[in-house]
Amino acid sequence: MKGEIEKFSNVLQKNAVFNRTQKVNSLPSYLCINFVRFYWKQESAVGGTKAGRAKILRSVMYPRVLDLYQFCSDSLKVKLDAGRELEQTQRAADDAARLEGKKKQAEESDKQVSGETQAINDEDKERNRLVGQAAKQAQLAEEAKAHDELLYRPHGQGKDTGNYELVAVVTHKGRSADGGHYVGWVHQAGDNWLCFDDDIVTSVKTEEILALRGGGDWHTAYLCIYRKLETNKA
Repeated sequence: MKGEIEKFSNVLQKNAVFNRTQKVNSLPSYLCINFVRFYWKQESAVGGTKAGRAKILRSVMYPRVLDLYQFCSDSLKVKLDAGRELEQTQRAADDAARLEGKKKQAEESDKQVSGETQAINDEDKERNRLVGQAAKQAQLAEEAKAHDELLYRPHGQGKDTGNYELVAVVTHKGRSADGGHYVGWVHQAGDNWLCFDDDIVTSVKTEEILALRGGGDWHTAYLCIYRKLETNKA
């Protein structure tokens, strides 16, 4: 009976170790996420396979913005709440200003149309469309520039929110754990990224970066590097 109790106690202790959780007390400037993509495959008499290293080919998605709030300690969450509330207020103000700008632009366009005495021909319509498209692209470029300045400015100038943004990825291409090819992907600016494949450097978009989630022979994200986001203090 005593032996059974000791065995049961050992099982409880092991389970307690495996069920133990730890919370983050401070946020690092950079966060490196390592995906478990390689494992030791046991020998199978049924399948006729030998033991050896193997690669996990399952597709795993990852976000561009990673929120660590749920992994933080209660004391850290109190600090993050102030930054998250400020960020929400600033986002609401930006959305309101953007909406007001669209309303003014629409009103000016309506006044221009109502004040014309002649019908606008197809050439004028196309010119107006191109002007509007150029203005929209300029606005998006300005917003992307402001976002990059906020992302890469020295830390400590703003408030922590618990959010991190993806800035680099290391992928492994190939089905085997004993071979394959490693490629680096680094954020450049805005929606532009650089792919470093040995001495070949190409430009790609964010959409292609988020598609590096593995499956088959395609690139499999092995390391994802995130940079801490801070909101403005005022």
